[in-house]
Amino acid sequence: MKTITPIAILAFFLLSSEVTSARNPPENWGAVQGEDLPILDEEQEKSLDGAQVLASEKLLGAAEWIDSFFDDDRIFVEENTTRATLRLTLGYSKNDDFEIKPRFDLRLRLPRLSERANLFIEAGDDEDFNIEDDPLGDRLGDEDGTRNELSAGLRYFFRQSKKMNISFDAGFSWDYLFAGARYRSIQDFGEWLGRFTNRLRYYTDDGLENRTSYDLEKRLHPSWLFRATSSINLYEEEDGIPHSQYFRFYQVLSSHQAVSYESALYFDTEPSYKMTDTRFLVSYRQRFFRDWLVLEVSPRVTFPEDRDREANPGIIIKLEAALGYKADEEGYRKIFR
Repeated sequence: MKTITPIAILAFFLLSSEVTSARNPPENWGAVQGEDLPILDEEQEKSLDGAQVLASEKLLGAAEWIDSFFDDDRIFVEENTTRATLRLTLGYSKNDDFEIKPRFDLRLRLPRLSERANLFIEAGDDEDFNIEDDPLGDRLGDEDGTRNELSAGLRYFFRQSKKMNISFDAGFSWDYLFAGARYRSIQDFGEWLGRFTNRLRYYTDDGLENRTSYDLEKRLHPSWLFRATSSINLYEEEDGIPHSQYFRFYQVLSSHQAVSYESALYFDTEPSYKMTDTRFLVSYRQRFFRDWLVLEVSPRVTFPEDRDREANPGIIIKLEAALGYKADEEGYRKIFR
C-alpha cells in the first residue's frame, strides 16, 4: 500500500516533535490556564488538584491491574521484566469445529544493557487458530505481532514513563526478519483517560506494517471499567484499510476473578467499503487453585460477512501458567478497596 510511506513519515515527524517537547518543557508548563480559580482559596485549589490527580492515578491503576489480570500486552509489552507464560487454548465454533493451540511466551530482562532491554521468545502451533482470529490481522493484544511460529527478538526501551513509552525492536523467525518502533502516550481528560498507540514494523517477507489504536477509558464504579478502542491497520502488500471499533466493560469480582463483556465491529475498504464481521463475547477469568494458574472461559458469537452473516456461536477455554504474574492481592486492595 503506497499510502503507508507518507503516513510513516508523518508519524515519525510527530513522534520526534513530541519527544523533543517532552524533554524540554517550558518553565511555566502546567500553568498555561492560570494559577488561581475563582471563589476557591489556595488550600481548596490544592485539595481540588489533589483529588484530580488521585482520581487519574486510580483510573490508570485500575486499567493496568485489569490488563495484567487479562494478560493484555498493553501493559506487558511496556514492562522490562522477566516473565514466562505457558498457555493451552481449546476452542470450538460452528464454522471451525474443534481446535487446540499450545503457546509459550518468554521475556527476559537484560540488566547489563542499562536495564533498558529485554529478550522475547515465542513459540506456538503453526496452524491457524481460526476461532480467535481477528479480521484486522493478528489479535489486537498481541503487541509482539510475531504470528504463530517460533520467533525471537530484542526490544530496547528508549523512553519509559506513565505518560509516554517508546521502544524499538528487532527479531527473526524461520521465514522472515523484522524490525520496528512502538510509541504510546497517555492523555488525561479528567474522568477519562486516552491512550494513543502506534507500531510501525518492517517484515522482510511482507514489507511495512503500521498499526494504530486509540483507547478511551473511564472508571464507572469501583469495580467497573469501560474502554472503547478504535484501531486501523495498514499493510504495504495488501489493498484496503482494515479498521475496527471495540467496546469493553470490565467487572472486577475479587482479587482472583474478573469478567470482560465485549462487542466489536470490523470494517474494510476493499474491494468496497463494508462491515466484515460483528462479534459479541464474554470472558470469565479466575485464578485456578494457585496464583500462577489462570482459567478463562469465553463464550462468543460472530456474524462474518463471508458466511452471509449467519450466527457462528463458539467458546474458547484457556489454561495458563505464568511466572511474573502482577495482578496481585496487594495491588487489588490499593485500587479496588
